[in-house]
Amino acid sequence: MSIFIISCLLLSLLNGIDGRSLLKSHENPSDVKHFESQLDDTIGFWSPSTSSIDWCERNYVVTYYIAEFWNCISSLLMCLFSLILIVRGLYYRIERRFTLLSFSFGLVGFGSAYFHGTLTHFGQMADELPMVYSMIIWWFILFRMNKHHLASQHISPIDVLIVFGIAYGFLCSYIHSLKTFVIVFQAHFTLMVIGGIVKLIFLYRQTQHHTNNIKYLILWYVGLLIPAVICWLVDQQLCEYFNSKNAFNPQLHAWWHVLCAIDAYVGVVCGEALRRLSIRCNKYEGNKKLFKPQDHLRIRFYLGLPFVDYSTHQENKTD
Repeated sequence: MSIFIISCLLLSLLNGIDGRSLLKSHENPSDVKHFESQLDDTIGFWSPSTSSIDWCERNYVVTYYIAEFWNCISSLLMCLFSLILIVRGLYYRIERRFTLLSFSFGLVGFGSAYFHGTLTHFGQMADELPMVYSMIIWWFILFRMNKHHLASQHISPIDVLIVFGIAYGFLCSYIHSLKTFVIVFQAHFTLMVIGGIVKLIFLYRQTQHHTNNIKYLILWYVGLLIPAVICWLVDQQLCEYFNSKNAFNPQLHAWWHVLCAIDAYVGVVCGEALRRLSIRCNKYEGNKKLFKPQDHLRIRFYLGLPFVDYSTHQENKTD
């Protein structure tokens, strides 16, 4: 929780900085990553654009007030899924770590909508920094999946990891406030995602988590990334063609947002499911061999979305 609070405070402080004075890269188009031969210089409400990247969607086409309309609107799906997870979490009194993760997930959606809607430097920070913060929280949850006691007389590797996460959040915030390194950020975030997937698979192989429900959630979580990344890449590589006079732009970056929103939602549910099994197994203490994980986890679906069923055994939990 500390990393999130500190990072949010830092992001709030950065809000007072005028992005237009921080980065005037659009005055020099060679400094802006774009996917057509010419940088889109359409004028709109938020002009001049000060972000270090301009995506394939043409700017200010749908409305004068939103730079990339479809990219902006599609980002709000993350906010909707975040709200659903938070409401369910509060109703069933799920551990606060998952409420925090769900909130950070929504913050990513809001930041993404703000970025694509304005194409400003601060908007870009509001999009990319919460992505890093949410992954730090996700790693905290994964690496503490089987931890059940807060107090400890000894410093564990997990404690060191938490301190590192806080310091890492500060460092990312500071560097990003100076300059947004597009390729470096993308490579760095990809490594964080891959690391989380590796840890998920490791947790699934543990006896207390080895159920079909967990397997299918992980397959769903990893599988959604494939079409999402394809949309992200094709949108960039065929941008010139999509925006040509007689072509249709399918707005694949917006579809990337939709798929990532579903993917992140499934990831949170998968984390909840793993943690529920870990907590239930811990209650068996010396008789863990008698624990049958398939008897302690039920996944229900509503409108195609998975939910952990807490209705039968509600437990009061704390961090």
